[in-house]
Amino acid sequence: MAYIFLYQKWLHQRLHDYVTSPKPPQLRGRDVTLPTSQYGAALMQAYLGKASLRWVADLSCISLELLREWRQEPRFLLVMDWSKALFSRAFQEDLALNDYTLREYYHIAAEFSLLEESLRIAVRVPSYQRFKKLGRRLNSRRQNNLSLSKYDLRLFKRLFLFFLTLEEHWPSSAKKRINEDFLPLARDVVWPLLDEGTWVESPLEYLQQTEPMRHILHQLESRLSETLQTFS
Repeated sequence: MAYIFLYQKWLHQRLHDYVTSPKPPQLRGRDVTLPTSQYGAALMQAYLGKASLRWVADLSCISLELLREWRQEPRFLLVMDWSKALFSRAFQEDLALNDYTLREYYHIAAEFSLLEESLRIAVRVPSYQRFKKLGRRLNSRRQNNLSLSKYDLRLFKRLFLFFLTLEEHWPSSAKKRINEDFLPLARDVVWPLLDEGTWVESPLEYLQQTEPMRHILHQLESRLSETLQTFS
């Protein structure tokens, strides 16, 4: 079965671009000339939310002591900060433009919950504000018997499934609003208008029972290890 991990996928692409580029990338007007292993380890720092530094070092195939030394280097820290800002924008764009299955959203949200807290917040806050504003507009138009555009319905569906599954892995105060205001909108209006068929409640309960976090984490570790070894 397929697994979708958006940061791992993004990290893979960044490493590919780094090793295949004819000239080094520039950050703040300076060439980035880190060894590939060090560049990859800098990108891996985004997982230091629930993951430990040792976990990152082990997957990066370096010693914990070496990783700690690297984390004192300005160039390493520059790549860390740049990567988080760049991924934040990329994630929000992906979330708005692409459709995934409920199971894929469940895995996306699981990986997202592992990321460093400031990165999670940088993505969650603007994405949730967009979701909330869109949901209110759809509810208002429905109550006034106005037409609902397919674009808005599809965007709402994408954001709704992400935040619904994210509450399973990173609960927040937004859960009450999602359940009271946006879940009925999704179930009673958006799903029928998009002809989505099966509602998500039972499939989500099945995922909760059959795919614990430790299983998803194992799959993520395997993907990350493969990515890092490919470009080592």
